[in-house]
Amino acid sequence: MNKIILTGRLTAKPYQGFTASNIEYSRFTLACRRNYSDANNEPVLDFVPCVAWRQNAEFINKYLDKGSLILVEGAFQSSRVTNKDGAVLTSYTISVDRIESLETKTVTESRKKLNTQEFSIPTANDYSIQEPEAEKVTSNNNVEDDFADLEW
Repeated sequence: MNKIILTGRLTAKPYQGFTASNIEYSRFTLACRRNYSDANNEPVLDFVPCVAWRQNAEFINKYLDKGSLILVEGAFQSSRVTNKDGAVLTSYTISVDRIESLETKTVTESRKKLNTQEFSIPTANDYSIQEPEAEKVTSNNNVEDDFADLEW
């Protein structure tokens, strides 16, 4: 039996594509958190490549976005190809059989609004140009003091 069940968040906006015979597909990466943390108490994540077809792809491309929390059921697939140098390359992906959004419609829509703002590029009209005051000359002898107040 080849069955995978994963819960995680989309790491980016899903890639929408169509085959030559006009079948819709969606490629995305799912960030899945493990049940333990590393030595620095940081969560350990796996980034799992997935591909969905037809109605599943249509759902993903239409309703989900970066950060969406989803459940994926599918099968583990591996493929091997030999590149022009003769090296054998192996790739792994999850072929999605079923997908379920684990968030409400309201949460998903608010994330989509936030995600569109993430990539907005300010224009020259967004800034007011001010004449610089007389520059103070300081020494760079103690560069660490410049960063002492920052939270890391």
